Amino acid sequence: MPQTRSAIDRPQRDATDATDATDAIQGERDGESLRGVDRTLGVLLAFSRETPTLGVTDLSERLGLTKSTIHRILRSLVAHGMATQDRETRAYSLGFRVLALAAGVPGEASLRQICRPHMQWLRAATDETIGLYVIAGDVRMCLEELESPQPLRMAAGVGRCFPLDAGASSKALLVEGEANPELWRRAAGRASAEQRARLEADLERLRATGCTVTRGETVAGSASMAAPIQVGARNEVIAALSVAGPASRFGEEQVARYAPLLLEAVGRIARDLSALYGDADSAGVGPRAGAPRRK
Repeated sequence: MPQTRSAIDRPQRDATDATDATDAIQGERDGESLRGVDRTLGVLLAFSRETPTLGVTDLSERLGLTKSTIHRILRSLVAHGMATQDRETRAYSLGFRVLALAAGVPGEASLRQICRPHMQWLRAATDETIGLYVIAGDVRMCLEELESPQPLRMAAGVGRCFPLDAGASSKALLVEGEANPELWRRAAGRASAEQRARLEADLERLRATGCTVTRGETVAGSASMAAPIQVGARNEVIAALSVAGPASRFGEEQVARYAPLLLEAVGRIARDLSALYGDADSAGVGPRAGAPRRK
């Protein structure tokens, strides 16, 4: 009898082994596909305002990939209009198809359109550079910027990215702190205990006052103050609005004058955005925990 059961069970075991082998092969293929996607994204993200054109050798050294791998990726990107190659220099740059992708970001056009007039008002009121920042993966990105009319001014440039744990706008975007665990991990996951403690203290002050001020954290000699733009019943943070300029123009007197103006602009933006996210009364900006807000 035991031999009979073994003979009967063998086909089932063979079928199970075959399924396991197939799953393993498929898993390897999926892993290789994901590595290919990561490499392609790495090539795309290597281009920036500072490095708008790159060659195969440049990309190979930056990304630690072979030149043949870089060349294959670039050929595919060119074929899809995501990259273009200069016939003379043989260097590559991003293609116009990237703009089509940017245009498809949900709410991006509406956010810029709604914020711009309030940014213009704030620039006229402060004479400093006004920036609109959003989270873009592991960094924050300048989505819109209106430069100061003054000869000496600070400007990031639309599309430029900064670390999530440095600068007033980054802290405004991180106002929820550990209440948003995924974002907190991206921003502070590699920070030391001391650095996290300082960041948490800064966020606590931001939640109490509605805005935060930093000096020289991303660019030496600069200063900025920022406030989160929050909408919806859950006060979702969708962007940060900043006032930036030379640190010499951000003394205590100027900061005290700019703070209510910044909160006023953020409040106006939140009220306008409430049409997209729900009731105007559900838009939340500025200080929490019952702190007064400008009407």
